[in-house]
Amino acid sequence: MKKASTTEKQAGKYKGFYTAIGISILMIGAACVYAYQVTNEANEAMEEGMSQIAEMTQPTTNFLAQAYDKVTTTQPEYNAVVGVKTDVPEETTVVETEAAETEPEPLPEAESEEPPASEETISHVLVMPVDGEVAQPFSNNELVKSETTGTWQTHNGVDILAETGASVRAIDNGTVVEVVNDPLWGICVSVDHENGIVSRYCNLSPSLELQEGETVESGQTIGVIGDTADMESKMESHLHFEVKKGGSYIDPYEYVRNG
Repeated sequence: MKKASTTEKQAGKYKGFYTAIGISILMIGAACVYAYQVTNEANEAMEEGMSQIAEMTQPTTNFLAQAYDKVTTTQPEYNAVVGVKTDVPEETTVVETEAAETEPEPLPEAESEEPPASEETISHVLVMPVDGEVAQPFSNNELVKSETTGTWQTHNGVDILAETGASVRAIDNGTVVEVVNDPLWGICVSVDHENGIVSRYCNLSPSLELQEGETVESGQTIGVIGDTADMESKMESHLHFEVKKGGSYIDPYEYVRNG
C-alpha cells in the first residue's frame, strides 16, 4: 500500500510536468502564429505603401528622364582644346530653315514708265505776241476809264506797247477762224487753238495777207502793228490782245506767261 501510494505520487508529479510542457508549447505556438500574422500584415502594408509611393513618383521620374534625354540630345559639343563651339543644336537649325523658307519674296519693282507726251503737250509752246510793256492791263470785269472815250467800261484784254509795223506773232498753233475789220478795234485776227482757247489780235495794219481757215504755228507772224483801233486811238502805238477760254475772257498776259 505504501509502495502504491509512492507510485501514484510520482505519476502525478510527471503528469503535472508534461502538462506544463504542453501548455508552454501551445503558448509558444500561439505566439509564433501571432507573430507570423503580424509580420505578414506588416509586409502587405509595406508592399501597398511602396506601390503607392511608386505610383506617386512615376510622373516625376518620367519627367526627369525626358528632361535628361532632352538635355543630353541637345547639348552642344565644344572643342576640348580651344573651347570653341563646334556643333549647333538641330532644333535651332530647323527653326532657322523654316524661317528662311517662309520669308516672303520681295515684290518686283514697278517700272516707272513715263506716259507718252500728248500731241498737245509737244506742240503747246506759248510765246508773247509782241515784245513790250503792258500799257493797259486786263480789268477782270471791273470798270476802268477809257483814255480815248472818257467812259467807264471793262477792258477785256491787254494793251502791249509796240511800234507801228512791228511783227505780231501767234501765241500757239491753231487755225485762223476770223479776219475782220471791227468798227471799234480795227483789223482783228482770231485764232482757234483747238484746246478751248481762242486768241484775238487787234489794231493791226490793213496790209494783211492771212485768210480764214489757214493754220498757223506758234511764233508765226500773222500781221503787223497798225493804227486802226478807233476805240484806243489816243494811246501810244500798241497791240490790243485778248484771250477767251471756254467762251469767257481771261487775263491773256498771265495765260501766256504761265503757259
